[in-house]
Amino acid sequence: MGKVKGKHRLDIYYKLAKEHGYRSRASWKLVQLDDNFRFLKSAHAVLDLCAAPGGWMQVAVQHTPIDSLVLGLDLVPIAPIRGAIALQQDITKSVCKSKVKRVMEEHRVMAFDVVLHDGSPNVGGAWAQEKMSQNTLVIDSVKLATQFLAPKGTFVTKVFRSQDYSSVLYCLKQLFEEVKVWKPHASRPESAETYVLGLRYNAPAKIDPRLLDFKHLFQGSIEPQKKMIYQNFSWIWII
Repeated sequence: MGKVKGKHRLDIYYKLAKEHGYRSRASWKLVQLDDNFRFLKSAHAVLDLCAAPGGWMQVAVQHTPIDSLVLGLDLVPIAPIRGAIALQQDITKSVCKSKVKRVMEEHRVMAFDVVLHDGSPNVGGAWAQEKMSQNTLVIDSVKLATQFLAPKGTFVTKVFRSQDYSSVLYCLKQLFEEVKVWKPHASRPESAETYVLGLRYNAPAKIDPRLLDFKHLFQGSIEPQKKMIYQNFSWIWII
């Protein structure tokens, strides 16, 4: 019975995405994340990593103030989105940082208020490798976020629950005043994905490079202390 409900919910968000002109049903995940945590309404600059096909960029344009900068990056081309800028870039390469800085200079933006990451690796269905690759991609995104995120800014990322999950949380806890974990209703119930929010970036003057080195970070898992609360009809882990 639960499986039928899951498929039904998938159909609902697929149809809603089509009705609202979103390129992906994943757009509703960001809509629900923002409805719950309210990080876009005051954001004047948003950086979306691994942004193709652009569904999250569309939501960011709609939910941020008029004339905000919404910049999306991905390895593959992103079709134009009114009110946003897309760059075909590899977020792990130094040239990507240069391109981002150029756009920031052109728009007189000193830093991004929000950095988003909803990317997933393409590993051909190898589940164990996919989980490892996903969490490695998360750390790559964190690394880029630390270079462009404004003090007190917000970082939102998709994470797969795996043996390295607690290490990802530990990394974010060192960089943000508060870390929360939440699974939007639009996320498939059978999926291992969840979303982690780093709230109020500490913007440290210096970061231990080992913290952003996934090989070092994933050598051992450090389970952070956490508690669970019920908020807005959903259970939320507070780290």
